[in-house]
Amino acid sequence: FTLLFVVLIIVVIVLTIVFSRFLTGPLLKLQRGAEEIGQGNLEYRVEVETRDEFGSLARSFNTMAADLREYISTLKRTTAEKERMLKELEIAKGIQQSFLPESAPTLPGFDLAGYNLPALEVGGDFYDFIPLDSDHYGLVIADVSGKGVPAALFMALSRTLIRASATSVEDPVRSIREANRHIFADSKTSMFVTLFYAVLDCKEKSLMFVNAGHNPPLYLGAGTASVRLLNAEGIALGVLDEIELKSVSIPLQPGDVVVLYTDGVTEAMNAKDDEYGIERLMKCVEETKALPSQEIINAIVREVVAFAGTHPQHDDITVMVLKVL
Repeated sequence: FTLLFVVLIIVVIVLTIVFSRFLTGPLLKLQRGAEEIGQGNLEYRVEVETRDEFGSLARSFNTMAADLREYISTLKRTTAEKERMLKELEIAKGIQQSFLPESAPTLPGFDLAGYNLPALEVGGDFYDFIPLDSDHYGLVIADVSGKGVPAALFMALSRTLIRASATSVEDPVRSIREANRHIFADSKTSMFVTLFYAVLDCKEKSLMFVNAGHNPPLYLGAGTASVRLLNAEGIALGVLDEIELKSVSIPLQPGDVVVLYTDGVTEAMNAKDDEYGIERLMKCVEETKALPSQEIINAIVREVVAFAGTHPQHDDITVMVLKVL
């Protein structure tokens, strides 16, 4: 009996040691795996090949590590792409802003102002004041097709070529047709630019203009209460080698207001997908006609931004106002 008891004690001790090693081995490996993964070593694999709960837990650890590796890799790619896009937007905005006038010229008898509010994704709007001679100024507002860096570069090209071509004080049609030929020849893409160009005669107080597919400006005469559109026929620049344009001339008198704008104003949308529209713009101009040009612009931009509310601004908002003193 005593010998049998001793044998049983020895068997129990041996089984306890074996079973303990069977348990603690996988547990130590799982503990090590948790520590490695917790420290960011997602390449580590838990080597437990058993077909019990320990093996299942080890496989779950390894799957989790692989999923984390893929998630982090995707996150890095997405972050890098987002940073690249933001950098491109900064470049595009920089290009656009560098080609806009720092201020409007001071012209005796006139109050002139311009403003551009770039969208999140730059649309390529621009405006310009071009000195032609001592008595004449070229007024330009334009909208380039496309977005981002390509639009900004095409805007820079168009603005430069329009400036170089705007030499005639008597024939804006000739100037813009020449600009179109250069834009068409130099552009290697299908991009185009809509444009309103006017020659302001400061001495005779008149405005001669052409419209190349652009939004017709608003004209509010001193003796009238309602706005009318300054219409002129023509297509956008860069579409065809030769285009037909028609010039229109109007006399100006003290109190007259002319408002040039891009479609980012009238096509601004709110959360209900309603457009700001030409009617609201006309009403705003009629209500603010007594204000200085810059304040008229401020009122228009404020109203458009308030109308859009939380809806993202998808296009540039550009406005120029000419007021006769």
